[in-house]
Amino acid sequence: MTHLPLTKPQLRGIRSLFFIQIFSTLSFSVLYSTLVLFITKGLQLDPDKAIAITGSFVAFNFFLHLLGGYIGGRYLSYRLLFGMGMVFQMVGCALLSLTTLDSLYWGLAAFLTGCGLNVTCVNCMVTQLFEPHDKNRESAFLWNYSGMNIGFLIGFTLSGIFQISASYSPLFLAAGVGNLIALMLVMTHW
Repeated sequence: MTHLPLTKPQLRGIRSLFFIQIFSTLSFSVLYSTLVLFITKGLQLDPDKAIAITGSFVAFNFFLHLLGGYIGGRYLSYRLLFGMGMVFQMVGCALLSLTTLDSLYWGLAAFLTGCGLNVTCVNCMVTQLFEPHDKNRESAFLWNYSGMNIGFLIGFTLSGIFQISASYSPLFLAAGVGNLIALMLVMTHW
């Protein structure tokens, strides 16, 4: 492995992807940490149904990552696929903010489509910055995963604040704003 100094485009790319990762992860962490409580307290469904919906949400999320990676690797650029994913996630968050049973299912479907499209794309965009044997890739992935963890921390914190008052609609809208920020960062800095 070679260890070369980082070039300006690589530094810019790492910084951009760090913040993109923060804001794109935020909305998933909001849904992941809030979904059962939203379904039971906000929509008044029984806990068994809430757990089944949340379990399906998590399972489909991981399956769709495989599908999104396949599509991104063969048919569309990672940047375009990521942007499309952010749009789907914003639509999903907007639908969830309506807090009806129909909007729950349509919102989760849109959100999962977006999540499946974008998660693998961020990691692939990191690899596009470096040659295969460049040792700097390790630090870039460290920053990428740090951004993801910060996004989870912010999302979990927001969820906790909004769950105290059971204000789910503004919470989902705030998550959608995080997706919008990530989309704007991709469009302007990548």
